[in-house]
Amino acid sequence: MKLKKVSRFLSYLSAFSGLWLLIKSPPGLVGGMVWIPKLLAGAWAPFLALAGGLGALIGWIGKDHKAMWTGLFGAAVGLRHTIRVTAPKDHFAQAFGNDWEDRLPANARARLSSSRYRLLQSKLAPVQGQRNIHLGTSGKTNELLLGDIWVPPDPIPSSGLAVIYLHGGLWQAVDKDFLTQPLFHHLARQGHVILDVAYSLAPGADLDRMLGDVKQAIVWLKTHSTEYGVNPDRIVLMGTSGGAHLALLAAYAPDHLAFRSVCPQADMSVRAVVSISGVTDLRTFFNEYGHSNHKQPQYSSQITDNLRPRIYDKTWPDKFLTRSRAFPAYRHSNMPGGPLLLVYLLGGTLKEIPEIYRLASPIDHVGPHCQPTLQIFGDNDFVVDCSHGRRLYQALCEARVPSVYIEFPDTVHAFNQYFGVSQRIAPAAQSATYHIERFLALMASIG
Repeated sequence: MKLKKVSRFLSYLSAFSGLWLLIKSPPGLVGGMVWIPKLLAGAWAPFLALAGGLGALIGWIGKDHKAMWTGLFGAAVGLRHTIRVTAPKDHFAQAFGNDWEDRLPANARARLSSSRYRLLQSKLAPVQGQRNIHLGTSGKTNELLLGDIWVPPDPIPSSGLAVIYLHGGLWQAVDKDFLTQPLFHHLARQGHVILDVAYSLAPGADLDRMLGDVKQAIVWLKTHSTEYGVNPDRIVLMGTSGGAHLALLAAYAPDHLAFRSVCPQADMSVRAVVSISGVTDLRTFFNEYGHSNHKQPQYSSQITDNLRPRIYDKTWPDKFLTRSRAFPAYRHSNMPGGPLLLVYLLGGTLKEIPEIYRLASPIDHVGPHCQPTLQIFGDNDFVVDCSHGRRLYQALCEARVPSVYIEFPDTVHAFNQYFGVSQRIAPAAQSATYHIERFLALMASIG
């Protein structure tokens, strides 16, 4: 009787979780409701497959056919997801040639992960970092622009490459050092320096101020390159979601008007860009955002008082959310996404200022001058549709810019950021790290 209960528990748990992997996340609020269970099901897919297999085996021994078939279904779905997400891809060969691995120095190859996935990654010892470094001031305010910097531990030699990381949160939420340390520590152990920037957030800051913060970070790192063993010509911009949009735009459009107010004569050229679920076309995204947020106005004249920001900063939850930068937009009635996000971000609606939306779209700045680019998307992203990445990849290929596009099946937004053990077992997160480390090794070694 006990074995029967164990069998059914394992089988049903595996099958129930597997169903989330098969459900397609629609955009908008419904997609948000599916997001967390689908995210966790993807992270735990290998163990859910094992649970289903064990439940099926026990069910077969105990002649419990319902548990057996249910467990087999869960095991098959979990195994299918793991295999598809970690399957080999030839994208690097297409972008850099079949001999790209041979062009890496032996010491760089030796530090790369040997496989796209391990059932359970060991927990690495922490890497030394410096917190809350003053990078300058943000915009025309007296607010400090802060960053954390992670450096290679002894005795790992420096690769000379540095990554400036811009966190996700759709331009309005989360702070530096949010579920990113496993990736940072991994990359630092390969000899890279990582600067994690706490750029200004909407609605308190617009896009120009955010881009100014990015330039400030680039200039600061180039100024201090000798101190950290960084080659100023080997700086890579990396971002997730809204931060990926900033990284792409800063790399492709260094002459953007927003950069002229910050160190006008300073060099802000970078070596390459890594975009994880990045918005590439703000005109398209304005319409996509409007589909999921029906109160988004088409004209500023439609903005009513109940849509305008209100300040919530009285109770202790208010103060925690706003002052910890977990969700500072909360104090403006804008959590997790408000109807005026893009209106305030760019200074108007798409119909009012289409040229501003065009200039703010990385895809409109693509040309032969663009840097090598790695994009990683989940094909079931309910926040930023993967068509953003596909279109940018096509445009870069047409411009003959080395470009790598990785798309994980049955995978949702923020597939690379988890709490707890999920960080060390998620197939998509491990596979993304596998591709990122190879791209960075190439950028540090060739060209």
